[in-house]
Amino acid sequence: MRPATLAAFALGSLACLAAGCGGGSNPPLTPDTTKDSGAESFGEVNPADLADLDAGAAPAPASDSGASAAATPPSGATTPSAPEPKDECTPVGVEFEKRARPKLKECYATGKKKDPNLQGTVKLSVDIDIHGKVKTIKIVEKTLPEPVAQCMLKVIKSTPLTEASKCPGKSLTIPVTFPTPH
Repeated sequence: MRPATLAAFALGSLACLAAGCGGGSNPPLTPDTTKDSGAESFGEVNPADLADLDAGAAPAPASDSGASAAATPPSGATTPSAPEPKDECTPVGVEFEKRARPKLKECYATGKKKDPNLQGTVKLSVDIDIHGKVKTIKIVEKTLPEPVAQCMLKVIKSTPLTEASKCPGKSLTIPVTFPTPH
């Protein structure tokens, strides 16, 4: 074949190949992150990587100039996320416990009269509904005697939780330990 005929044949073959494959512009090598649905599609997975994973080997390095590496973060990398919302509930729980503490000490003092070596913990849970109203208050764990724990439960139930609206749908756990660790 003459060089001109060979060039025309090659150009014609490329045109047919482009038309047969849909023609137009090539799709981007990296996924469109402006419309990320959060889920990967099977089209983004390299079949060679799947074969390596099935065989128990590490994924093969990307052969397309690192485009796949740019689309997939390294396994130890963290992606930037939105800043965490300010926690308004913890300060509410701390203030609530401070207001209840004097009466909780009275419960402990009453129990200590019966047992001078009294020590232990009562964990109380305050569940707040999605509307910011106290739903339930209960003992979730205790090592102090039942009368002391019940006294502490009554104290927590009678202490107003005026800022419960800052903790909608949350549960506050109030651990009460006596004697207080130093």
